Amino acid sequence: MTVFTLLEIVSALSFIAMTAYLTARSRFIMRCARYPFHRASQFSLIVLFAFLAITGNYSTLPWDESRVTTRLIGVILAGISGGPVSGFGVGFICASYLVMIEYSSIVLPLFIIAAGSLSGMLRLRFTFHQITPLTGARVALVIELCQISLITLFSDSTATLFLNFKSAVLTMGVSITGVWLFLYIINWIEAEQDIYGARAAQLSLDIASRTLPFLRLGFNTHSATITANIIYELTQVDAVSITGRYKRLAFIGQGADHHKPSEPILSAAVKETITSKTMKVVNTPSDRGCPFPFCPLKSSVVVPLFSSDRVIGTIEIARVHENTVSELDIHIADGIANLLSVQIQLAEVDKQRKMREKAELKALRAQINPHFLFNTINIIMSFCRTDPDKARSLLGSLATLMQRGYSNQDELVTLQNELAAIMAYLEIAMSRFGDRLDIAVNIDDETSTALIPALSLQPLVENALNHGLFPKLGSCLLSIEAYIDENTLIITITDNGVGIAPEKLAKIQAGHSDGVGLTNVHQRLTSLYGTKYGLTITSKPPFGTEIRLRIPFQQSVCIQKESGVL
Repeated sequence: MTVFTLLEIVSALSFIAMTAYLTARSRFIMRCARYPFHRASQFSLIVLFAFLAITGNYSTLPWDESRVTTRLIGVILAGISGGPVSGFGVGFICASYLVMIEYSSIVLPLFIIAAGSLSGMLRLRFTFHQITPLTGARVALVIELCQISLITLFSDSTATLFLNFKSAVLTMGVSITGVWLFLYIINWIEAEQDIYGARAAQLSLDIASRTLPFLRLGFNTHSATITANIIYELTQVDAVSITGRYKRLAFIGQGADHHKPSEPILSAAVKETITSKTMKVVNTPSDRGCPFPFCPLKSSVVVPLFSSDRVIGTIEIARVHENTVSELDIHIADGIANLLSVQIQLAEVDKQRKMREKAELKALRAQINPHFLFNTINIIMSFCRTDPDKARSLLGSLATLMQRGYSNQDELVTLQNELAAIMAYLEIAMSRFGDRLDIAVNIDDETSTALIPALSLQPLVENALNHGLFPKLGSCLLSIEAYIDENTLIITITDNGVGIAPEKLAKIQAGHSDGVGLTNVHQRLTSLYGTKYGLTITSKPPFGTEIRLRIPFQQSVCIQKESGVL
């Protein structure tokens, strides 16, 4: 073997290595290799490997007077990558080329078709990633041994047999090396991309965990600035930019002198990303499209941020040199954008949930039972003649309730304030019950300053009076207790009324009750504090009902300041 022959072998294998590198870098071709059993994928693989097989006819290696080609490499790789259909297709194209161009005998073309089909049978049993370079080399070895057997069978003379056998041995070595090299480069690049993906995923998760508390407050200039600083710190890129749909929200790094927050978007690449809703990788200043003539940033990757299917902004990771955006930068930018989009959507959902809860709370405050108001006015009118002091007291209690219903109070109030409104309500209720109703209130001193959601107790008291005690004949008792157990505030409202039927209690606990009072209170509590808190209802008809409210113990801020806690 001469030096010239070695150079030819290196040249042929270099062409195969270059093809493998370009194939591994093409997301489209790799997607076709992973999912080859579609017409579009098979057609793409046939075109690629048919080109490799046909050019292999011209990668001739001088070996005495015979020609050694690399066409079988493309045929074998077509079957390994795309299955029997792709292997047969490339083999048929290569065989047709031999018949029409080189006027070859029919034996070699038929063998090439069979080689492509047989190598494709392996793809039916394994995925593309399961076929290792060593497995591909073994397939090439078997096919080349079959070719040597055909050469031995159809040789005319001993001299021709010897010459063809020497060429076939060299072809076998080149084919095995070529197939192994192609699959090795594919696996190497994919392993490298997996490493990039893992690093990018870890980095994206770190960024997401640090930015979550700020983005949950909304996607605005403040949260974007904090997010951009965190990304700039962790990724160590030259610049990080976050924009809204029409203006820049934050910019950190080189170029900050002209890429300023709250100003319109300058970069053409960012505008194009918002319009196209797709990632854009730019490697030159002209592609980036910054109108500032001395902008230090030359290349970048821009990824859109979504809320549902609507683009609400972009995130850009930029470099100061051309063609320096790496695979890791692309993975990081894409991962960060996906996680930030999820966080922004969660912030929107959280905002809508809070708005809905505020609307429900306002509706609950404004809800004054017309029958209750009518009965209260009638009772006050009756006391105006017989007991003016009592009428005056009832009017004060009614004024307290109406003021509370129509005023815009805080979402959290102290237990003491909530009980004041409840006692005003109970004073009016006792005028309806007469001497039948007794009220017992037992509140620990430290619980009086505890913060509870507004209107979380009054619906429970109303439910106990209207559905538990009012239908009862005889003496009625309503008990309200509050105490702290392991940093948990527990409030119980107990009545000795008629109780709740098991069927109705099951509907209430499942959230299918017709009334909104108990369900509303329970849902608000679980939304604020978690599912381990809320209401627990126990009823034993006809002996009464107990409703237990559990929330974390939290004191009023004013009380904490006075005691020196803050």
